[in-house]
Amino acid sequence: MNQFKWLLVLTSITFFFANSAYPQSNGASGKGDDLYSMALVASITEMQKSWGYIDDGENGSRLRTDYNHLIVRQYPEITQQLPREFGAHHIEYLDDHALIDRYKTLGKEFSVLEVHAIHNEGPRLKINISVSWIGYKHGRLSLGISDWSEVEFVYDREKNIYIISDVKLGGI
Repeated sequence: MNQFKWLLVLTSITFFFANSAYPQSNGASGKGDDLYSMALVASITEMQKSWGYIDDGENGSRLRTDYNHLIVRQYPEITQQLPREFGAHHIEYLDDHALIDRYKTLGKEFSVLEVHAIHNEGPRLKINISVSWIGYKHGRLSLGISDWSEVEFVYDREKNIYIISDVKLGGI
């Protein structure tokens, strides 16, 4: 019973910090003032800096990734409030049906970002954003992961907000 109470206290604290300690967006601005927006902007910025010069188009069999014009796979629970643009970057959000239509129009694979649900590791919060290649075979959407970014947040008690403490890139 003691472990259950401890788990309940930890869950409550995590819920409190994740939902009220960080200033959330008001739902209309789309200015990028929530953790998912911060993670997306940080990931795109770091990906462009590290990988933007690479021609990942595989001699024309794929559409080369343009980090100034990206597609994000739409997940209504996560991507609804994310920014449509920042700086010189433009972001398009497409659901699976629209991704299939885009593939049929282009006739070749293209990259898409996938924003995954936030998770915690001790006192740190992490958001993974993966780069996948979209294909369409046998009447089904196919996604092949190639790269990713992991954005780590820590809580700043003085400012009463979460801040980005690290952005790590990885790939296959």
